Amino acid sequence: MSTQPTDFPGQFTGHAPVPLHLAPHDDDGVRAARQVRQQTYNAREVEILLNYTVVPHPVIEATPEFVSVVVADIDDLGAWLYERGGDVRIGPEFMGVRPYILVTHTDAARDGSRVEIRVTCAVPVDAGVTPEIVAAVVR
Repeated sequence: MSTQPTDFPGQFTGHAPVPLHLAPHDDDGVRAARQVRQQTYNAREVEILLNYTVVPHPVIEATPEFVSVVVADIDDLGAWLYERGGDVRIGPEFMGVRPYILVTHTDAARDGSRVEIRVTCAVPVDAGVTPEIVAAVVR
């Protein structure tokens, strides 16, 4: 047994095993692998955006369809709206709060594709909202 922390037990071939649920022997495996690749791509594109954009992003969760960013308050959502633009949607009231969701995108990639970003915050029903956010609400 080696005392080097980088040595692997047994022989290392340089290839990591593919998890069975991602094995390309069936359509479900191919679809799952494609979703993992898309989710990874989406996360990377948003991380690149955040490297040159100063917007709050305490919680980020990538999915194959979009990247969700949860911010603390309506002012943080306003910072995203000012920096990236987009449309705001307001969800139904629940226990005195409403979710405000800004739908925006990354810059276009070389192939013209963009990643959708959904920035969400919970806003008390009686809280004041800036006119810029009110103007961006999709009715």
